[in-house]
Amino acid sequence: MGKPKIASIKDVARLAGVSPTTVSHALGGRRPVAESTRRRVLEAADRLAYRPHPGARSLKAVRTGVLALCMVNTTGVEAAYAEMEYYFRLVSAATAAALEEHFALVVVPETDSGEYWDRLLLDGAIIADPVHDDPNIRRLRARRVPLVTVGRDPDAPEEGYWVDNDAEVATRLCLDHLASCGAREVAGMTLMTSDHWTQTSLRTYHAWCAEHHQPSRLEVVPEDTADALRGAALRLLESEPRPDAVYGFFEETALSVLEMASSLGIKVPAELMIASPSDFGLGATSMPPLTTVDYHPEQHGREAVRMLIELVRGETPAEPHKLIPLSLVERESTRRR
Repeated sequence: MGKPKIASIKDVARLAGVSPTTVSHALGGRRPVAESTRRRVLEAADRLAYRPHPGARSLKAVRTGVLALCMVNTTGVEAAYAEMEYYFRLVSAATAAALEEHFALVVVPETDSGEYWDRLLLDGAIIADPVHDDPNIRRLRARRVPLVTVGRDPDAPEEGYWVDNDAEVATRLCLDHLASCGAREVAGMTLMTSDHWTQTSLRTYHAWCAEHHQPSRLEVVPEDTADALRGAALRLLESEPRPDAVYGFFEETALSVLEMASSLGIKVPAELMIASPSDFGLGATSMPPLTTVDYHPEQHGREAVRMLIELVRGETPAEPHKLIPLSLVERESTRRR
């Protein structure tokens, strides 16, 4: 015995004596339909046990109740998001903020092909840490999907809707702190990425060095692997003259310097001070604990969701650009006695 035939919208239209378009309007409630026609359509749908396909219905609905969050991996495949405190705090706050407004938040993997964006039914999207010529931004803008970024689009940093910290303020906060603790020559160590934050931080570091009449000593890690990080840290600490402080543009670069200093017998902070932003949240438990800058990612998540929901509702956010304050968390790695 074969499976019973599932009724289609055309079957309902035929039984009710109307067009499939009228059935859609009568069941969707978005266009005016005579009450007698609506009753006839509802009776036909009930007799045939017809249920609209949820995907097809969502495609035509004003809203799906779904927001998407995509975290672009700017530091390489070995930097897993589940291990990064910054993203964990961001996603947790964004999810809670979305639920408060009766939206669901889904995390979408990064993809160059756009396959997830083409398959997913959503009202709006958040892209965290977009990169140069970001394919996610291109795809969403082509679909005219409401979009907010956490971190600025490096190709148009003053355009669009975004939530961010001030990268120049963060860099100067750490560099000035190191100088105030007695550092005379601050080297930098970074992963080379194309996001707006890193590029701004690099420009700020070079400008700060010029202002303080010290040479720019920048060690660039060629790839995000443990061996590459250790190799870069070794080159930096074996250079002559050895710097007396290091600013890690990413927390993992600072931690690799801290580990290498320990293996070389360099005392931290007496002989070498180290500071960085907080990405993985590991600086609090390193030996010694690492001085870091807190981005306050919970505020990033909440503000990005708030701004996106306003766009989804057809409103214009009062502040298209939102800067979140930073704070320095001073720990043992810079506390010279």
